[in-house]
This record gives sequence, structure tokens and C-alpha cells, in this order.
Amino acid sequence: MSKKHVKLYNVLFPLWVLIWFPQTWIVVLPGNFAIDSLVLLFAMLALKMTEKWKFYKKHILPIFGFGMLADLIGSAYMLLFLLITRIDVAMDHPILTVPAIVLSGAMIFVFNYFVTFKKQDKRIRFKLALTYAIATAPYTFLIPFSWLW
Repeated sequence: MSKKHVKLYNVLFPLWVLIWFPQTWIVVLPGNFAIDSLVLLFAMLALKMTEKWKFYKKHILPIFGFGMLADLIGSAYMLLFLLITRIDVAMDHPILTVPAIVLSGAMIFVFNYFVTFKKQDKRIRFKLALTYAIATAPYTFLIPFSWLW
């Protein structure tokens, strides 16, 4: 009997990049933080919020941390899907990436709605959480592996 081999082409992008090339942390962490900051700034402006600096200082670190956690959850989904189903597809195939992006986006919404912004008015809380879910989902999962080599 021959065993099926699971090929893990670009497993856990961007996680595998971060492990194999630790210097990428220098770009990924500040990049994600900058994106989260910009989204928060634009959301506060669009919602005409007051005391923006105070709100920013209080919420940016949880937003950033939960965003990274949600991306890891999406990455873990892709890995588990491959290991459990043993389907031989590239990690940048839509059957893996699209559900992972949706899962990560949903987790971003849940974390921010129920934890980060829990003390805000429900209308504001919903708008902020939804904005983050849509704007900061890990769309980099869609980058084809071939583009990196």
C-alpha cells in the first residue's frame, strides 16, 4: 500500500513566511499595525467620533492583537482542511483561501464586537467591528505562491 502525501505548497501564508524568513516580521507587524491605525482613523472620522486620540490609544492594541489572532485562525483552518481531507490542492486555491478569509474576517468581527468595542454604543460597535472585518481580512491569502518565487 502506498500512502498519500499531502503537499503543503505555501502553507500558512503569511505564517510560513514569518517562520522561514524571520526578518519579514520587521515588515509584517508594523505594516499590519499601520493598516489597523489607518482603518481606525478613517472609521473615527466617518463616524464623527470625539476624543479620537484617547479612543485610538485605548483600542489600537486589542484591534491589532485580535487581527493577528484571526489571521492565525484562518491559517490554521487551511492547514487542518488539507490534513483532514488530504485533498491535493495548492494552498492558494480558492477552495482553501476564500473560506479562510471569510473565517478570519468573521473572527475579526466577533473579537472586536464582543471584546474590543464592547463598551461602545451598539450602532457604533457594529459599524467599527464590520469595518475591521471587511477592511482587514487577510486578503494576502489570495496571493499565488508562484508570485513569491
